[in-house]
Amino acid sequence: MNVDFETLLLRGVAPRLAGAGYVYDPRLRLDDELYGFRKELGAEVQAIIQFRYRTESAQNDFTINLFTTRSGEIQPRLYGGYPGARGARLSYVLWFVHGLRDYAVPDYWWVVLDAAYLPAALEEALGYIERYGIPWLEEAQASKPWEMPLQRAGEFAEAVQAVMKTKLERLGYRLERQSLSGDLPYCYFSKALPDGTYGLIELQAIYSLDPSEFNFDVRLQRKGDPDPLTFSGDYRHWRSISLAQLVWQARGTPPFEALSVTEVMTLFWHYRDRAELDVQLSDALEQIERLGCTWIEQAVGQR
Repeated sequence: MNVDFETLLLRGVAPRLAGAGYVYDPRLRLDDELYGFRKELGAEVQAIIQFRYRTESAQNDFTINLFTTRSGEIQPRLYGGYPGARGARLSYVLWFVHGLRDYAVPDYWWVVLDAAYLPAALEEALGYIERYGIPWLEEAQASKPWEMPLQRAGEFAEAVQAVMKTKLERLGYRLERQSLSGDLPYCYFSKALPDGTYGLIELQAIYSLDPSEFNFDVRLQRKGDPDPLTFSGDYRHWRSISLAQLVWQARGTPPFEALSVTEVMTLFWHYRDRAELDVQLSDALEQIERLGCTWIEQAVGQR
């Protein structure tokens, strides 16, 4: 591409973010792909707003990551590394923290067919950063995109163990559990793969706009370490997909990105009580066995 993405950021984005205390740092640039703005938050923690430009695309695609690191760690492919670290794509914060479904998918990329419209797309994204991204990034106790109400989190974790543990262990996946902010349990299954990477199956509860209904999806990851909630920034050994998206793709139906918000929401697993949860987890397990494990365990670089 002939687009100078860095120049566009410096002209249109940097002045606005500077007003919130975020300064462009060229040390956070990696090739023509990653560009970062950072701000010291105190207590030896810094916040980073990272623009990722998809250089391999024939279009002008970009997305935005939000994360924190220890002060002094100036590496474009590093976040986390300390208790309470935060990191998420901006669109995940919009979807799962604020319940804002302006975009059809939670893992959203701004796609601009004509480079002339890139400034307008960046302006649109910047509005979301200012209104939603920065407050989330700077609030130490902010809800994480994968969290669910505490009163149902324990039930969800118990059901995952009861329904999925035995079958997935037979496939080599071991049940793990971490505690998120507020002692919320986060359940996932981990398997060491022959090339030194790890396959991860994560059960993620999703906020519902209906307080009597709960939803969940399953995130599938393959990465260089066994912790699903951290990311070294090494995209060479990482890939991730929603199980719901994988199931949709397997049907040979229209592209996932073309779905409306309402259509996307129907792809997740929905439940209202424990009995329905067990049924839905069983269905998800069947899809994991049919599609998910194969997707995780195929060599990185294959699709």
